[in-house]
Amino acid sequence: MADNKREAGVKKESGKQSWQDRKLKKVVRDDIDVISRKTLDQSDFITMLNTHDNVLHRLRMTMGRNKNITFEKAQEFIERSQQIREDINQLNAEMCELMDWDYTPPRGFTNPLAKSDLEKEKDNKKGASTANP
Repeated sequence: MADNKREAGVKKESGKQSWQDRKLKKVVRDDIDVISRKTLDQSDFITMLNTHDNVLHRLRMTMGRNKNITFEKAQEFIERSQQIREDINQLNAEMCELMDWDYTPPRGFTNPLAKSDLEKEKDNKKGASTANP
């Protein structure tokens, strides 16, 4: 009988996994990304983005099936979501420029402050023409 019992002073393991164990199991899934956070702002963004991801998924799955969610209204929300992503990309580029950092936008985005090849060529011509008076 004593063999079946745990030693005194050792806590019995509960059936619940620790939050770390749950996260480690999720990390191997294809639909999971790991995000480091250095600021409290980032924690807020992560929470909002997780909610946004769930809501946007449900919106796309129910548009046209629910009379309250018309295709036009869903399109408006999707476009607003895209604009917010563009605004964050712009904000990141401006902050990097202020700190004299090179900004590398995430895949699928461009640096909104980067000069195009045509603009660079014009600047080079202006510099060359003013250098030779």
